[in-house]
Amino acid sequence: MMIFNPIQTNAMPLKDKLKNMVWRIVNKTLFRFTPPYLSLFRKWRVLLVRLFGGQVDWNASLHPTAVIDYPWNLMMREKASLGEKCWVYAMAPISIGELTCIGKDVYLLTGSHDIEKSTFDLVTKPIKIGKGCWIATAATVLPGIAIGDYCVVAANSVVIKNVEACSVVGGNPAKFIKKRIIK
Repeated sequence: MMIFNPIQTNAMPLKDKLKNMVWRIVNKTLFRFTPPYLSLFRKWRVLLVRLFGGQVDWNASLHPTAVIDYPWNLMMREKASLGEKCWVYAMAPISIGELTCIGKDVYLLTGSHDIEKSTFDLVTKPIKIGKGCWIATAATVLPGIAIGDYCVVAANSVVIKNVEACSVVGGNPAKFIKKRIIK
């Protein structure tokens, strides 16, 4: 008889768990209750993420309703943006290239569980999103995914495989639709 004990555990060090708890308070207060489009407040939100170890360019844009877990694993290049209500679950590194737009309600998830182990162990893998990409509304990017430069991920798509540069993908699971040609 197989014993399955799907207790969701987090093997991260206690120090990281406590640091993330403090960050969550900041993320839901000082970060959240700022106007979304004024430059001063954009820089304030970037400062808060940087104070917790995030490598976010000063010209990046973080919407105040974005939820970021483990911000010290977030890297955002110049003019990259996080949209409304997106969830950045950065248990492993997440890298977002310059001029990349992460749309509303997008999930970037670096944590999952090993379904083949009875202990349901936590598994984390990084996400890398290239420059000039658009991850459209309500898309989900799963752990370990690399999305090449200038890609488009269509709305409501679930990205389960790496995406080659200049590709448009969509669906669940996301499949290649066409090459992106920028004129």
